Formats: sequence, structure tokens, C-alpha cells
Amino acid sequence: MELDPVHSVPAGWGLWLLRPAGQQAVGVRLSRLYEMGFFMGMSVATVLVLSVFVFGLCWHIGPVASTRRSCALSGGCPPPKWTPEWNLTRSTVCQPGGGSGYFAPPANKPWGLVSLDWSNAQGLWLKPDRRQSTCEATNTKNCQLMKAQGTATRCFIYHNTELALEWLESQRAAMYDPSKASYFLQYMTKDGKKNGTIYNEPVGQGDQFFWDFTNPQAAQYFVNSILSTALDPAVDGTFIDDVEGVPEEHPNVQRNTGMTDAQIASLVSATQATVDVLIKNLIAAGKYAWQAFGNEDGVTGGPSPSQCINWMRQYCASAMQSKPLMMQMDSSPANMNQTVAAFLIVRPPAAWLGWGWESDTRQWNPISLLQPGTPSGLCVEKTNGVFTRQWSNGIASLDCNNWTARLPFPRLS
Repeated sequence: MELDPVHSVPAGWGLWLLRPAGQQAVGVRLSRLYEMGFFMGMSVATVLVLSVFVFGLCWHIGPVASTRRSCALSGGCPPPKWTPEWNLTRSTVCQPGGGSGYFAPPANKPWGLVSLDWSNAQGLWLKPDRRQSTCEATNTKNCQLMKAQGTATRCFIYHNTELALEWLESQRAAMYDPSKASYFLQYMTKDGKKNGTIYNEPVGQGDQFFWDFTNPQAAQYFVNSILSTALDPAVDGTFIDDVEGVPEEHPNVQRNTGMTDAQIASLVSATQATVDVLIKNLIAAGKYAWQAFGNEDGVTGGPSPSQCINWMRQYCASAMQSKPLMMQMDSSPANMNQTVAAFLIVRPPAAWLGWGWESDTRQWNPISLLQPGTPSGLCVEKTNGVFTRQWSNGIASLDCNNWTARLPFPRLS
């Protein structure tokens, strides 16, 4: 049995409410419940008792799906094969979305990594004939423009793990090809077979089919299609949304299609295997995926005054230098310097500081213009609760005992 690497509970196990035959199973991932309880200070036993109390008295304990978890969920993905970028200005990150035109940061507010959401520049790529929409090409062009202008060092474009989206050209090519109908979930017959009709949850931007990764050809097509869109030198990787797969964000798929519990379990297992293959191939190609940072669709929270010492000791461990880091920025006056200091003290070679979904130039902060140089050592805790790291332009320090920081570095004008 695989254990959740952070909290040591069985990954993928959950509590399933007994239900009349033929009705959809109701499942809750135990690891997710415990994760919520962990941050509330609950023990495993408390979470279990609470779960039983909330969801009923008669339970069958068993695997919600497969116990397999991709490195994107387990936090075990290798870092990208990129030359380390120690410059703080080029170690910032945002993920803009929406807007009718290209995301265009001003020249004096550059970013290190920009991950473009599917909704970015929708006014440019969405066409009246939805089969003519050009989301991938448009966002690739946006990456090209930002790099040419020097306002982004790295750039990602969007894909989805569970959904094939009509507005993504590489996926649309398979969606309406009759020879590839088996690549997608279909309505099921009473004897558990696909009936030939693809299951669809359309939205305003177009159709949304669901990948069936239990079909090896579908998995291979998915991986190859994303790799092909990342071949452009301006594209450094992808944001692969919803890496847990069905039923994440789409809870009615099983009920609507008539899939069995076993079929859902097989799909989840195949999804996790496909994500691992994709990330492995992206890294081999010199590319990367947002979810490989181990935060799924978000970023890792930084230290707080109450958890500062524990957080710093965890991330100061030398083993963390071999892992990628995507850390949350806190721009509030009370926490800004401390957050940047923590980042500089613990950061590994592959690290970014900033924001996740729906962030843009409004979050940019001039503190990113600090120039610490390059590190000449790792985190040091000479005095209890006081953490430092030597950089070529000074020493970054964070005193967790009184929540103060020192950043004695020059700044770009």
C-alpha cells in the first residue's frame, strides 16, 4: 500500500457510503480529509470519527480508486533540466487569465515564469465557429512576444488532464476523428461496454470530452499532443489542470455515463500513469509542467509567524535542494520582507516565488528587483530560530523569534 508521503495515511483510500444497487458511489478521499484535519490540528482518529459522523453510520472502507499517485500528487517529481536561475527578478511567477488580448507586462515589471491560463487572450482565439478556435497557437504567440520583449524568462501554456477541449487545436484534431472515438469516455451499456456515443459536457467555448486513459492509444496521443505544442522554443512547458482526473471538478461523470466503480478506479490509475509519462517526457525534452512542482494547481505556502521555525527547518533540509519549489509570495507590509528572506534562504536551484491562478501584473512587486547575486552556501541556523544564507551580495536572514528579516542587497532601478 502506498502511503501519503506527507501525512503517512493510505493515499487513495476513502470512505464509501453504502448505497442501493445501481446508484452512484459516494466517496471521499481519506488523504484529503486528513489534509484538512492536519491544518486544523486534528489527529487521524479524529478525522475518521468525524467522517463517519458526517457521512453516515454504515460504511464500507475500501479504495476509492487506485492507490497509485503520480509524482504531481505525491510531490516526487524531478526538477526541470534547466540552468539554475538565481536572479530574484527572473525567479518570480504569475498565472494570468482572462482579457481580450495578449498578456503584456510592462518592460519595468518583468516576470520569471508566466503560465498562461486557457482563458488568456480569449478575445483573440475564440472563434464563432468553435472548430476554428486557436487557443494553443495564440498563447504560444503570447509566449513569443513576451520573450522578445524581455518581460518573461519562461512561459507555459494550458492543457487539461481529464478534459479534451475543443478550443485546443491539438486535442480537437482527435475529438472529431471517428477513428479515435475510443480515446474518450462514452455512455455505457447495461453490460458495461461503450455504446459509441461520446460523453460531452459542453461550455460556451466549445465541447469538453473526457480522456479515456485506459486506452493506451489515447494516453499516447495525449502525451504526444502536449509535447508537440511545447516544441516551440518560446514555450517552456504546460499547466496540466486537474491532475487527479475524473471526477475532479466533474462529479457527475460516473452517474451520467453509467460507469462502474471498477471502471472509475481503472481510469484514475491510468490517469496517474499517463501524468507520470507526460512529465517524464517533458523533462527529457527540456520542458516542464506546473503540476510537477507538487502543488497541483497552486503554490506552496510560505512561513507564518507562528509556524516560522518549523517551516524553515523543513525547507532548510539539504534534501530539499534536489526538489523544485513554487512558493507563495505575501506582499503585505507585515510579511513581505520575511517571505522574500525565507525564499532566498531555502530556495533550491529550480525555484520560483509568486502567485498561482488569476495573478498578473497587479501582483508584481518592486521587491523582486533585489539582486542578491548567487548563493555560496545553504541555509544556516547558528542561533535557535534565526536562519541565514550567504549570497554574493550579502546575507539574507530571517529571525523567526521576532518575525524580522534582513535583505541587504542592491536593487535594480
